[in-house]
Amino acid sequence: MPEVQQADPATRRRAFFGAAAVALAGWAALFVMQDWLRGLAGADPVAARRALEDAMIWGSWAACLPVAVLATWMWLQGLRISRAGRYPAPGVKVIRDTLVLHGDAARLRGIVLRVLAVFLGLLAAGTLIAVHLLVARLEA
Repeated sequence: MPEVQQADPATRRRAFFGAAAVALAGWAALFVMQDWLRGLAGADPVAARRALEDAMIWGSWAACLPVAVLATWMWLQGLRISRAGRYPAPGVKVIRDTLVLHGDAARLRGIVLRVLAVFLGLLAAGTLIAVHLLVARLEA
């Protein structure tokens, strides 16, 4: 019979409430942003443009920083999995019952995680660079 790592209820609860908190924060940010944009409608055009440029820069950092943190976590998890030859890595708590893989199958999962981590890191960096170049071009 294949080995199955049982889900940890506390970790599942933490994951659920974490996802709910992120969704709630995004929902609240939408309403705050709408009010802020309505306030810009009557502002001086130069001040409004400057405020929008600043919002683009801050918004890109706010969006890309969590992606970069996720990419770092994925890289480290992929490294642990590849070194241990076991997926999920030893000591990791899971949120659902997970089939344990050993050997080459586990190492392949580790490699896939690291490739995705590199992709996410490049995506976050590219987004920040593109936004900064766009704002610089708008200022010119």
